[in-house]
Amino acid sequence: MTMCYDQVYDPSVTEIQHALRVTVRATNGHVYPASHSAGSTSGAPPMGARLRLKAGKDISGFTPEVQKIFRAMKRYGLIVADNDSDMYIGGTFDTRWNNDVLYPAFASLTASDFEVVQRGWTPGQPSAVSLAALGVSPSSVVGGGLSTGTVTLSGAASMGGALVTVSSANAAVASVPASVSVGAGSSSASFTITTSAVTATQVVGITASLNGTSKMAVLTVTPPPPPPPPTVASLGLNPSTVVRGASSTGTVTLSAPAPNGGLVVTLGSSKPSQATVPVNVSVPAGQSTTTFTVSTAPTAFKGTVSISASANDTTKTATLTTKRR
Repeated sequence: MTMCYDQVYDPSVTEIQHALRVTVRATNGHVYPASHSAGSTSGAPPMGARLRLKAGKDISGFTPEVQKIFRAMKRYGLIVADNDSDMYIGGTFDTRWNNDVLYPAFASLTASDFEVVQRGWTPGQPSAVSLAALGVSPSSVVGGGLSTGTVTLSGAASMGGALVTVSSANAAVASVPASVSVGAGSSSASFTITTSAVTATQVVGITASLNGTSKMAVLTVTPPPPPPPPTVASLGLNPSTVVRGASSTGTVTLSAPAPNGGLVVTLGSSKPSQATVPVNVSVPAGQSTTTFTVSTAPTAFKGTVSISASANDTTKTATLTTKRR
């Protein structure tokens, strides 16, 4: 509120855009924006009272710089800031001030040239914000995973922030912190939702509350998806070359252990008259390999036969070579 030399004498600053500091000989209590009292003189203005130079006061006879000061007094007024000389206008220390101009100008003003426009204003308590929304993302997680909850207020939290209470309808499945704090000036905050493994899908309500307002969001916690069915990873023949009439051992290897009940693998031969295989072979539950016999005909021609193994839309092949002795 204290004016400075450059505000007054810099031609690029056309107006002083704030109230000015003024002192009076005595005060009585205080009002906003003052934060303390400096006296209790009956009939005296309170600290923080605002005065204004009357709009009708003729200031045309003063220098342009003084007129700028007086225009600020008319528009923004004077705020009583301390006990001191009556109607003393303060300025920052600067040796460039010309008191030969300022003192006579200020002395020409009398108390009757001013009016009390505000004895002070006490700001009311800001209206309490309420809880506008609660969201969870993702809204569906596999048990053991995390989700993020976000609370959104109806407005910015006031000084000191806002403490939002959070709860879970099934903390054993989805646990949340007891509360989340929205910082002063912010309108939202996030918190972590920790889930546990489940054997069946669970739907859990998450609730947030503030100042009598509650919001709820739903989080779905699911068991892990079943593993993909095992497929044929490889097919081998040992030996891969046989004399006609001899046999070879085929080995089927799965991509994962066979499920309960085992897995049936379909077998095939490109030349069944030369080399035969069983129609299928079963891999026992929990196992990932099995073997079968490839039999060749005593009259088989010299050449190659493709042996195949198929399961769950996958097929692997191996080549068997037959020869004469």
